[in-house]
Amino acid sequence: MRRAPPLPYAQAGLSDEAAAAHALNRLAFGPRPGEAAEVARRGVESWVDEQLAPPASDPDLDRRLADLDLLAWTTEEITSRYLTPAFALRRAVAEGAVPEGYGPRDAEVRDRLRAWMDQRQIRSVAELRRDLIRAKLTRAVHARAQLREVLTDFWFNHFNVDGRGGQILTVPTYERDAIRAHVFGRFRDLLGATARHPAMLTYLDNWQSRAPSGTPVAFGRAPRRGGINENYGRELLELHTLGVDGGYSQADVVAVARAFTGWSVIPNRGDPDAMEQVETGLARLESRGAPLVRDGLFVFRPNWHDAAPKTVLGRALPGGRGIEDGEDVLDLLAAHEATASLIAHKLAVRFVDDDPDEGLVGRLADAFRRTDGDLGAVMRALVADRAFWDAARSGPDGAPSKVKTPFEFVASAARATGADVEDVRGILGPLRDMGEPPFHAEPPTGFPDHAAAWVNAGLLLTRMNLGLRLAAGRVRGARPDLDALTGGRQPESVDAALRTYVGALLPGRDPEPTVALLRPIVREPAFARRVAEAATRAEAETAPALDDDGVFAETADAPLDADDTAAFVVGVVLGSPAFQRQ
Repeated sequence: MRRAPPLPYAQAGLSDEAAAAHALNRLAFGPRPGEAAEVARRGVESWVDEQLAPPASDPDLDRRLADLDLLAWTTEEITSRYLTPAFALRRAVAEGAVPEGYGPRDAEVRDRLRAWMDQRQIRSVAELRRDLIRAKLTRAVHARAQLREVLTDFWFNHFNVDGRGGQILTVPTYERDAIRAHVFGRFRDLLGATARHPAMLTYLDNWQSRAPSGTPVAFGRAPRRGGINENYGRELLELHTLGVDGGYSQADVVAVARAFTGWSVIPNRGDPDAMEQVETGLARLESRGAPLVRDGLFVFRPNWHDAAPKTVLGRALPGGRGIEDGEDVLDLLAAHEATASLIAHKLAVRFVDDDPDEGLVGRLADAFRRTDGDLGAVMRALVADRAFWDAARSGPDGAPSKVKTPFEFVASAARATGADVEDVRGILGPLRDMGEPPFHAEPPTGFPDHAAAWVNAGLLLTRMNLGLRLAAGRVRGARPDLDALTGGRQPESVDAALRTYVGALLPGRDPEPTVALLRPIVREPAFARRVAEAATRAEAETAPALDDDGVFAETADAPLDADDTAAFVVGVVLGSPAFQRQ
């Protein structure tokens, strides 16, 4: 077997350590203390190979997540054990445990509602949301298989679902089964897993899309009420596969929507009576010979499926069929030239540059087509491309080309300071204030992945303030290990501390520009206080994301101790322009 050529980072002018740092910043959530030097010693190619074929187990990560039993549950188990406050109140009122006329946060009924939930072992979605974000951040900070977590974040954003409110109930298995399980597999499998998952079906309203009355259906007669919903069909074409310029028409959108009629969800919100009614109706259909398809809470309802002939992108779909219509559309889209180009472009934006070279995009699209959409092979082609390594110095003044998103900043700062993340309650508020509360992107486009969305004075103040607090150990649930940055040796002066910590936190880069920029700042003792005050004012002017259960309001951090020189200098470096780049 012919050995692949070495990674071309030397041609890009990178030393082994600079290449290791770049790989850790792009293919991971940043280096931990000393990790860039260790990867350089072991070999950058060996580390990349390990990330592209990660081990099946991670005992340390498993230990950190052991108390989060929900991560192993099915969607049915989660939706039956967690309820939104409003739904829990309706259930409690129906059972006579709580009087009518109150809201779930009203003091008159709050304790009684909690007692009712405890008695029935029902948990609040606020707890689910907090635990799910804790799992995401814990994986980003501590997982050995860093690339898998980076790609899980990337593909969740590509196939975004809005996890606000009760929609969070379907997010744990969506991230686990539809996204994470397929990030190194074939794109067609990833596409199909998202298409069938209750999170996507409910988010884009396909669960209620059905053939209009009078239309021939795959079994029985068309429903009297309802009709086709085009939301999923449109986003499938525009965002998930072909792209806005992918050569499809409105007629194709309608035809795709018709192909997915009947792709639905079995409602399950912990209401036994409602569930029994649904199951009775499905059993009646099956007893009549209906070709029902069930997979967890996914159900294909043939009596809702438009069985008339269709044409999608010039391809005829014969009449009289059922679920095959949707599956054939997914096959067609996954193999389309425009899909290869769209996926290649999005990967190039995420891992190389906000405005990637078209030559790189073309090479990645060729790899996608050549391997039948093998996403692991496409990633290998990306890392083997000279453009990936050139990006380490193609930004302003020779800096890296990409700016970290708020989540990437938080994860990288925790990793850079050797922080142990045991709780996320001190981080949730800053993530909201920086504009990226996890699982809360409302539009199907997800969170943006370009610098313009994340670089403005207010957001940078919040980053600096969080960096100062994190370094000082003033962020609840995150304990930094600053001794790991220096081997336990304390610098003898502020200037020595600045040079030491710039080198440790920005491995593989020329430290002089950052040292020169930050030297006046670290000599100003009132700087941290002024940052905190300015950040507080900026955050107060920012419209908060919808937070119906109060999770992102948990920001009670301890006061900052500006007399801790090491923590102050580390915090300034974390908030510096250089650390914002990856």
